Amino acid sequence: MLAIYDETRLRKRLLSILRQNSEAFQLYYDTYGYTPIEPLIEYLHTLKGCAFVNRHDLRQVVEYDPERSIEWDGGELIRATYGFLPTVAKSRRTKMVPPDVLYYGTHRRLLKQVLTGGLLPIASEYVQLAARPEHIGKPIGTLHLVTVNASAAYEAGICFYQVGDHYYLSDAIPASYLQVYTD
Repeated sequence: MLAIYDETRLRKRLLSILRQNSEAFQLYYDTYGYTPIEPLIEYLHTLKGCAFVNRHDLRQVVEYDPERSIEWDGGELIRATYGFLPTVAKSRRTKMVPPDVLYYGTHRRLLKQVLTGGLLPIASEYVQLAARPEHIGKPIGTLHLVTVNASAAYEAGICFYQVGDHYYLSDAIPASYLQVYTD
């Protein structure tokens, strides 16, 4: 169990990461601000003072948060309940031809909606996509992955921007370019 001081410090760090108040664009976020737990923990391990943070510590922070500013779906996804700012500085966007296939992660409750309505930049200016499934996380529990036919979408006029080594942003992507990810 974390001491109150450590819990407060970890909560502040988590909120900063989950609200993306950083130039380090390290994690995958879906349209609603959810990010998978395992890559988040791996990222936290790279930060000073967080080398031993685990799922139990995160659960403690969420459960004892007096402001309920962090939401965990009880499975594989976590997000800030407000203040999600997924837009990336214009200087960091590079319009480009995407790889043939990109990936999108979403909560299992939203999978049908995504597959019928497409990917929409609801809480941000763009849809965030990953170059490889492992850059999002393992599709277990509440996390489901969608394969995006990015080359066909690009040919149809949808713009893509590379952001960092592993992630891409795009305009809305119609459902016709999406399918459920299968290993």
